[in-house]
Amino acid sequence: MMTALMQVSTKPAIRGRRPASAESGREALLAAAMGAFARLGYEGSSLRALGLAAGVDMALVARLFGSKSALWDAVVDRLAERQADQAETLATLADLSREDPAEAFRRFIRFFADLSFEMPAFPAFLLQEAANSGERLDTLVARLVQPFRDRCRPLIAAAMEAGVVRGSDPDIVFGMVVSAISLPLVSPTLFTGEGAITAALRDSLADHAIALFVSRP
Repeated sequence: MMTALMQVSTKPAIRGRRPASAESGREALLAAAMGAFARLGYEGSSLRALGLAAGVDMALVARLFGSKSALWDAVVDRLAERQADQAETLATLADLSREDPAEAFRRFIRFFADLSFEMPAFPAFLLQEAANSGERLDTLVARLVQPFRDRCRPLIAAAMEAGVVRGSDPDIVFGMVVSAISLPLVSPTLFTGEGAITAALRDSLADHAIALFVSRP
């Protein structure tokens, strides 16, 4: 399932830093690191491979982050920041769910499909750690999974209370919706036969999830 979400570059690494700035090197490393951690797992990702994936020398990796563990923590920090940016949207959907729970739930599904489409390496990053219990998994649950689930729970619960979504546990419904959309985007070939992650696939997944989970229009 952990398909090649990001290919490690074989080009020679740039010594020291990228021409632009250390900040651009840092951003490139964060993006490349999430892809490498998603594809290879934490143990399988070396600082050298992470530097190659970002197109920078390992010396810059060490200078910016100090260690692989610190780089992993920085990836989690960036993901937590991105999730915090979505809090207002989820709060708006929760407000809408009090008036129109069916429409709020449909919009939630499309919202999550958009998020997953923009960053398909994220669920693979989580799945790599989910296979092994430990401190890193505990960190991901506490900093990423639980906060996002807590923000989604009110609108899911409202849809269930209105009979729009069948089920008795909003957390299980949350997990099923997330899995239905994110897993086919992690490996489209495995789940759908598609060879690439496309906007058409994103929209199709959202349409099918709405048809499966929403009991009435």
